Amino acid sequence: MNVRLTALLLVVLLIFGGTFLVVRFTKSEPNLPDRPWMYKVSDDDIIRISVAFGGKTVSYNKKPGSEKWFIEGTPEVQVVQEKWSGTPLLLSGPQVSRVLATTIDKPAAYGLDPPATKVVVQVRGGLSYEFHMGNPTPDGQNQYARLVGDPALFTVPEIWARVINKLATDPPYPPVGDATGAPGGG
Repeated sequence: MNVRLTALLLVVLLIFGGTFLVVRFTKSEPNLPDRPWMYKVSDDDIIRISVAFGGKTVSYNKKPGSEKWFIEGTPEVQVVQEKWSGTPLLLSGPQVSRVLATTIDKPAAYGLDPPATKVVVQVRGGLSYEFHMGNPTPDGQNQYARLVGDPALFTVPEIWARVINKLATDPPYPPVGDATGAPGGG
């Protein structure tokens, strides 16, 4: 075997190994927990979702023994699957971008008192998760958030927050004139 090639491979291995160890064992904020998820549940277990944003609150129910979701109201309206698909998955485990603090000193400073968005996710068995989203971060890439009952302050991706907020401002109703008699347009 070529000695030069072996030496080169050894140097490359040492560089990658050293970089991995440095990244793995150095953290800029050692007192904050590593928390990739706000909470984690199976999307199949979610039975009700309620989103309040921009002065509007819309709730969604999954029919027992079915995979069909309906927008609450009189009458209930089945969601348009093309606009709804993936929504329970998005809410089954919201990913946290960053944990900013283990406790929130001034929730109003982050738009969390009162919150800009209030979301309740109910799962089978009666357990529910409520989280709030507030102001965007200064760079506009994330939004401040907290899980009710947990004192931590963290951020979630702004694009994810925007999709969740649209559940209140632009529910997935069928187009006007559809056979379901939906009150809203798509």
